[in-house]
Amino acid sequence: MQELKHRLAEARKQAGLTQNQVAEALNISTQSVSAWECGNSMPDIEKLPELAALYQRTTDWLLTGKGPSEDLRNVTRDLRARLFREEHMGTYLSAFCTAKKLHNTRRALDYARRMHEGQFRKSSDGEGPVPYIYHPMLMTCHALALGLEEDDLLSACLLHDVCEDCAVSPDELPANEAVREAVRLLTKPKHFDGSAEAQRAYYAAIAENRIAAMVKLLDRCNNVSGMASGFRVQKIAEYIQETLDYVYPLMDRTRHAFPEYADALFLIRYHMRSVIETARHLLRAAL
Repeated sequence: MQELKHRLAEARKQAGLTQNQVAEALNISTQSVSAWECGNSMPDIEKLPELAALYQRTTDWLLTGKGPSEDLRNVTRDLRARLFREEHMGTYLSAFCTAKKLHNTRRALDYARRMHEGQFRKSSDGEGPVPYIYHPMLMTCHALALGLEEDDLLSACLLHDVCEDCAVSPDELPANEAVREAVRLLTKPKHFDGSAEAQRAYYAAIAENRIAAMVKLLDRCNNVSGMASGFRVQKIAEYIQETLDYVYPLMDRTRHAFPEYADALFLIRYHMRSVIETARHLLRAAL
């Protein structure tokens, strides 16, 4: 069986990262990473989860070369375990931005983490409040999983709620004008009353901007996926109806207006419709 130093070097190379990129992501020296891979020292215990997330491996594999135990697999099957934790996603996104030279996204990540610090989302599944940064980070990871690696799009994913939740204007964002405009369109104005007329105008404006449209669809897909653990029954019903009335038409318009996103939209559409139809069926059965 391979020694730890060999597993660390293999995992890094398979992740497509240099020793310098690993060092930057973990806020350590390049010499430390080199020493691990030469067998001259071992990672500190608190660095192992970050390394595992960065290399997309398990800590079990890093330490022993063996796959996860059945107990671990059972835990990760449970959505409430929140497999994708903030610190893991932050490490992954930081390393990805470094490797791909996504300087705007990296700047947006640091800003979003700072602005959302101390903010939490409610959870009704007994786990307690969830740090708000979890949401934009998960959206950004979702975009990357769909092959969407545009600097502006990823930046807008991370910043899309900052203006609405942190009382800053789009002009204050550390971003270029394309990202600021997308966030401006996504931010509901203070006078927004939730009426059908206001909703139609809001979604019509978003549909004209490719970045705003894709971020809105990723946002809704993320929220739909987690509504069972965060929404009460009445809120789920209202959210489904809003999705049917406004988000589905936005999805259709985006597919026709921006065909470059056809593959990603196919997967978003498939996932969102599957969750929505399952939820509608369960709601009808409960009434």
